[in-house]
Amino acid sequence: MRRLIPLSACGSALAAMLLPAAVTASRSDTLNWSTQGDAVVCGVAEGVEGTQLDPSTGAPLNGMWPGLQCQAAGIPRGQGIGDPAVQLGQGRAGRARLVDISQDDLVSDTPYLALAPGSAWKREGIGCTVNVTSIRCTNEPGYGFTMSPGHVHLISPAVPPAPKDCGSVSYTYPHTGGHGHAALNNLTAVGVSCLTARAVANEFLVTGKPPSEWHATLKVSAGKEILTRGNARVTGDVDN
Repeated sequence: MRRLIPLSACGSALAAMLLPAAVTASRSDTLNWSTQGDAVVCGVAEGVEGTQLDPSTGAPLNGMWPGLQCQAAGIPRGQGIGDPAVQLGQGRAGRARLVDISQDDLVSDTPYLALAPGSAWKREGIGCTVNVTSIRCTNEPGYGFTMSPGHVHLISPAVPPAPKDCGSVSYTYPHTGGHGHAALNNLTAVGVSCLTARAVANEFLVTGKPPSEWHATLKVSAGKEILTRGNARVTGDVDN
């Protein structure tokens, strides 16, 4: 269903078209919703660019797919002509973006349902938390936005640090005439320095177990030893 109500009349249309709604429970998947007092209004839109992924490859599919569209008074404009809004789709292709819309393209003309502060909304692979006059919405990969009257902040997921190449560590067992040895080659480190990564790898080779608070996992199929501590990770190719 497509509503062709010009959004240039949005200030009066949003209030006049939609009667005040009762406060809901803590979770919702209603198509159209708002904060209390309509400080922010949102709905599922029928034409959000590039928001669906191929289920087999994870690649973005061409086309326009349902996504979330939100508005609030005083938010920045996009690059076009019309009323400002933010659109967010699902999947890695669903980055939040500022747009200008010249007509109301929500999939439903049902009234906006006011959600109580602390409520959660989830639909189309997108989840939102609702406060008194603001919202925070993200999709599964972590793209999203925060919005309140006069304010929009677009969110991108944190980029994990690139692994550091830390060379190799080897250990020769005593009393073997130099023939008994073990090594971890092609060491990579994430979240720790190469100095720490080499120390961790060396202690593992010497003692046969990781240092305190570290955990060791042997990935037999790839011949890799993986040492972890929280978000820190040291990986090496096993050479016996």
